[in-house]
Formats: sequence, C-alpha cells, structure tokens
Amino acid sequence: MNHRKVIPTFIACAAIALSINSAFALQETTPQNMTCQKFTDMNPKTMTPIAFWVVNKNTDFKGGDYIDWHEVETVSVPQMVKQCNQNPHAKLGELNLNAKK
Repeated sequence: MNHRKVIPTFIACAAIALSINSAFALQETTPQNMTCQKFTDMNPKTMTPIAFWVVNKNTDFKGGDYIDWHEVETVSVPQMVKQCNQNPHAKLGELNLNAKK
C-alpha cells in the first residue's frame, strides 16, 4: 500500500466532511422563520406542533408553566391561521398571539 496516496486522500475526505457539516449546521431547525404561507399550506394535523413551539418559545411564565397542547390546538392555531391569511409573508416568530400573556 502506498501511504503517499492514502494520506492526501484522507485529508481531502476530512475537508469535505467538515464543509458538509458546516453547511448542515447553518440550517435552522426551528419554525421561527417559517413564513405564514408555508404554515397555512401544511397538513392541518402538523399545525399544532408548530404552533405549540411558536407559542411557548419565549415563555416567561412563573414555575416553568407553558400553554398546554389543547389550548394551542383550539385557540392558538386558529389565531395563527387567521393572522397568516391576512399576512402570508410574515414569519411565525413575529406573530402576535393573545394566548401569550
């Protein structure tokens, strides 16, 4: 085996792996920057988990409280859909939801 060929190949593969990792690290995995248009285009069954994250993302409630799943599903999702229909280019993280008190 010729070690002179193996080492540069290994270094090239490592460099490619690092650049791929960096590209994936830059991708955002939260729905904060999702547009309202994308939200309203989703399957309605997937709206509640997204809305749950949006409503509870910056909780300043005492004792670790949060807005529960049922309230998000019955109150927040319809509010978000209504606001999103009025402004489809808005980001979900920018919505003003009354459930956040």
